[in-house]
Amino acid sequence: MKKNALIIWNDVYHPKEVLITAVEKLFDPSEWDIRKTERARDLLEFVTPPDLTVLFTNGRPEGETDLSFAEQSLIVDKVRGGMGILFYHAGLVLIDEGSPFYRELNSGRFVHHPEQSDVTVSPLLGVSHPITEGVGEFRQNDEHYFCQVDVTRTRLLACATSVHLTSVSVWCHDYGEGRVAGISQGHTLEMQNDPEMLKLTGNAIRWLTGKIREGER
Repeated sequence: MKKNALIIWNDVYHPKEVLITAVEKLFDPSEWDIRKTERARDLLEFVTPPDLTVLFTNGRPEGETDLSFAEQSLIVDKVRGGMGILFYHAGLVLIDEGSPFYRELNSGRFVHHPEQSDVTVSPLLGVSHPITEGVGEFRQNDEHYFCQVDVTRTRLLACATSVHLTSVSVWCHDYGEGRVAGISQGHTLEMQNDPEMLKLTGNAIRWLTGKIREGER
């Protein structure tokens, strides 16, 4: 039986033309029914939530306001009820420090990025998890996202290092009956389609939808 996913993508800084190659590699049409939208608010229309929502952008097209805290809380409830959600790169943007997305759900949010540079993503030594299973260190030119992450409420899996600093890059946790993951990198075509990045993101998708359970190998 196919799983359902809502892909939130396509804004002026992160156009779908850049994302489409990776999305097609990550979502086999024989396994997934995909709906794509530019609006995060479309998720609120689902009576039965999708198995997975992926925010490649913040889902606020030009002219629309940010999701209100009340709207965010409705999405939080969908995750608590069993939906998986992945905040991928620009999906971490415009998350307020006091918002339900940060305080209750994701525990991570974008703060700043410098000019593009080579960024190395390194799974943490001594940390075993299905999302980083078999993933080696990889390096590509990218926007190095600096994220605020509440490390008391999530599990750190990888860091990103550039000439600027080392920062948290990948994290995840269970939330009620659902699951949450954050991947901070992924602005450029090269980073999105790096074989190790595809492996990392594919692992995250499977973990978020229950295809891989922690401890399974």
